[in-house]
Amino acid sequence: MNKIFLTAFAFLLLMNLLFDLKRLRKQNKSLKGLYITVYSLTCFTFITILFGVKLPMPTHFFINQVSPWVFSIVHP
Repeated sequence: MNKIFLTAFAFLLLMNLLFDLKRLRKQNKSLKGLYITVYSLTCFTFITILFGVKLPMPTHFFINQVSPWVFSIVHP
């Protein structure tokens, strides 16, 4: 991913968090826990991408493994 996309994503993530903090204070504990979990996973994924670590994604498996196999069956 290019740097412009990563910068825009970080900015949007931060702005979304700042806007939601006011509303999040009034929510129950289970919703706060879910919110913290989702934000933690998002930030972890973002940081690993910044460090250049490629996380395995299901779409890569289908594009690289399943799609050529199906194409070889359909078009012999």
